[in-house]
Amino acid sequence: MTLKTWLKFVEIQSLVASALPLILGNLYAANTYHHMNAVPAIVFVIVAFALQMGVNVWNNLQDFKSATSDEWKNGVNNIVGSGGITPREGWTTLIGLVLIVVVGGLWLVTQTGIPLLIMGLIGFAVAYWYAGTPLPLSRTPFGELASGLTMGYLIFLSATYVNVAPVFNGELLLHAIVASAISWFAIGDIMLANNIGDYEEDLAENRHTLVWHLGKDRAVKLFGWIYLAGYFMLILSVVLGILPWPALLALVSFPIVRKNTRAFQANPIKPNFPQAIKNAVVISVTLAIWLVIGLFI
Repeated sequence: MTLKTWLKFVEIQSLVASALPLILGNLYAANTYHHMNAVPAIVFVIVAFALQMGVNVWNNLQDFKSATSDEWKNGVNNIVGSGGITPREGWTTLIGLVLIVVVGGLWLVTQTGIPLLIMGLIGFAVAYWYAGTPLPLSRTPFGELASGLTMGYLIFLSATYVNVAPVFNGELLLHAIVASAISWFAIGDIMLANNIGDYEEDLAENRHTLVWHLGKDRAVKLFGWIYLAGYFMLILSVVLGILPWPALLALVSFPIVRKNTRAFQANPIKPNFPQAIKNAVVISVTLAIWLVIGLFI
């Protein structure tokens, strides 16, 4: 397996979905609690990235295993078949990533506390359910919600917690929901755009995703509304005093996000799926810049 194939196998481009809540969670801890714990924060980044890649690998292996047609198995949307990845290569990659998650995660628990273990177990359970059960979440209308909340909210909450442990209370749990909303909305839209692009293939494979339930046209419209909801939650988080006022300046990203969104909506096919990733990058970078500036105001 070449490096290029391996990077496609782990879907390296999808790490932006983990990077967004990681960045925001660390900056939220710095702005709200005025504290950062560098080593645990860095280790958690490694663990979160390994978990994200592990989920992608598991999903690709399961998709290949459950595919009913040779055409789909060897198609461009299945890297296991098109890349000639052997079972040994696939499982070696998966086991290696799982070991990183387990060893790094357990070390973090010893440095922070049991709440991180509970969050980790929830994340691990959802990650397994997403692709590995007889009824995987990726084939239901709940895939976008599960990935958005788990990656957007849970990673944000965990990234905050490793910096401020042992602080863990109801206020942190509730405020993190509002502060991370723009994150998990953008992540949910990445998953939605992916399923929109895979609509025809999912129909052939009898996958009843959210796009299947809504219909492709409604799903494409929802794709745009989700970004608007994310910006609304950003404004609400500042109004409620959960995020500092400089976070509002991240609204400057809206014209770029709107342009990318319209480009995808005009031609919602898989090659245009990266527009959703671009939007997540634009949102995360602009918000991160203003949160950093907020530390000095």
